[in-house]
Amino acid sequence: MIQQRPGGITLLAIVFILLAAVSIIWSLLVFGVGGLSWMTGFLFSAEDLRSFGGSNTWAGFIGVISAIVQLIVAFGLLGMRRWAWMLALLGALLTLVQGIFGMFSGGLFVFCCGAFGLLIPGAIVFYLLRPHVRAAFGQ
Repeated sequence: MIQQRPGGITLLAIVFILLAAVSIIWSLLVFGVGGLSWMTGFLFSAEDLRSFGGSNTWAGFIGVISAIVQLIVAFGLLGMRRWAWMLALLGALLTLVQGIFGMFSGGLFVFCCGAFGLLIPGAIVFYLLRPHVRAAFGQ
């Protein structure tokens, strides 16, 4: 028997697709700026510029890989794949952990913004762990 997809999963998949699109655009921009900065630093022997460019090139590359994974998870969620549920849950949990550590890296403003930034990944974890959603993915 085919399980009906919960409406929240469709919404979550659309969010993943939109985030992936923004991530690809941003990461390609960072990758391009990084590559150009690295080349300029290399040509003019500017070590700081070359270092900046190298790190941004890698950050852009990793961002593109992350966006591809987001797309895979989105279409996996739409297809009600068990592995997509696990990857979405793992990604949201990692974002929560990263956000909690980030909250304590600055002052009160950073703490408050960090707490606000935990609302969305927290809601995703809460939703994915709901009994009817778990049951839909065979958990």
